[in-house]
Amino acid sequence: MASSASCPVHDLSADATSPSFGSMTFYTFDMILGGASAAFAVIAIFLHLLNHATHLSVPREQLKIMRVALLVPSYSIICFLCICLPNAAVYLLPWLDVFTASCLAAYFLLLCEYVSPHDHGRDLFFSTIELKDKRSRKQGMDGAKWFRQRWICVFQYVLISVLCAIATVVTEAVGVFCQYKIMPGYAKLWLAIIDSISPTIAFVSVVFVALTMKPHIPQQRLILKLLSAKLVVGLGFTQRIIFWILESTPVLNPTDKLTYADLNIGIPALLSCLEMVPISLLVI
Repeated sequence: MASSASCPVHDLSADATSPSFGSMTFYTFDMILGGASAAFAVIAIFLHLLNHATHLSVPREQLKIMRVALLVPSYSIICFLCICLPNAAVYLLPWLDVFTASCLAAYFLLLCEYVSPHDHGRDLFFSTIELKDKRSRKQGMDGAKWFRQRWICVFQYVLISVLCAIATVVTEAVGVFCQYKIMPGYAKLWLAIIDSISPTIAFVSVVFVALTMKPHIPQQRLILKLLSAKLVVGLGFTQRIIFWILESTPVLNPTDKLTYADLNIGIPALLSCLEMVPISLLVI
């Protein structure tokens, strides 16, 4: 897939020549703040999971809630590792999508659990819901068919995220990924496009199902707490697009205080760690 255009190379292990905070470089500051934020989020979610694990009154629902909550510590730990090990970030970051896909799937299954624990019961439920078909003015859409389509839209992300993560590792290992620049002749551009379309389809599908089922679900307070999972997905997706665009601009050019690794890996990872702090409190 590689083209004649050469892929730039950057030394991700280099530290800044000038300190940013007193005698502290930004890399050190980044590790301290990112580590503290990640530790807070992990401890908060661990206590939340411990509470569920010791009070399993509704196991089928609570286990799915625990799977949704695991997204926060997973995000925090991987982002902190990216700060500490910028050379490994290219191999670590794709797995954030795998955890995100698992979270969305668990959230979707939790919504289904509120309707019925069995497929037959869900088909009966959705067959009674009137859905408007924009392509047909006279007839409505088959609710059961609509639900099955949403199921496919959600779970395709699980498969695509794993395949993209593996493809990233393989293409980087053989030298056709190009971590540092988006070019048509390298795999990063095409994997990024796929990895943007797939979660968008899944996210929109989950939102549509949640809005459709909201009047029929009695535990509205619990559903509001689970919206924090959607916040993780939305912030991560938006942040990725922003930095993807900035990669091709002079904004992320290194300085004596900020290295290439600080600007392109450290800062995005730090933002994600900081975002997990309030989100971890919303999950509780």
